[in-house]
Amino acid sequence: MLKKLKKVAKDFKDFAFKDAVLGTAVGIMLGVGIKDLITSLIDNLLMPPIAFLTSGIDFSELFVVIGKSKYESLQAAKDAGALVLTYGAFINSLISFLILAFVLYLLVDIALKSIQKGKEKKEKEEVSTKECPYCFTTIDKKATRCPNCTSTL
Repeated sequence: MLKKLKKVAKDFKDFAFKDAVLGTAVGIMLGVGIKDLITSLIDNLLMPPIAFLTSGIDFSELFVVIGKSKYESLQAAKDAGALVLTYGAFINSLISFLILAFVLYLLVDIALKSIQKGKEKKEKEEVSTKECPYCFTTIDKKATRCPNCTSTL
């Protein structure tokens, strides 16, 4: 029984501390942090101008009561126990999602462009050099004589 527990503990340790698992954990934590940052961006910087442009409509207060009763506010309807469809909260969530998706698109686009520039720069550096056929050192592609062995190229 002790041998089985040791094997299970070793297998778990091997699984839990693999690079992929740790990388995934770090990615999830960064994702949560970025989500909080983007939520703050949406709530504090983007939604106020949208509310201003829509004449100050607070989408979170838009609702429909299922039934014939009428209520002055969403809170009054909830306090009365009425069945309420809060479509305004859905509109807020939809706007937040669209902004979040757009910001993530921009982040991914910037990252991909940066990676592509790095690849192009590396390819350009690789193309700008050649190897001396005599001493096998790396020299500039335009060189006509090797600086190491002085061979004519």
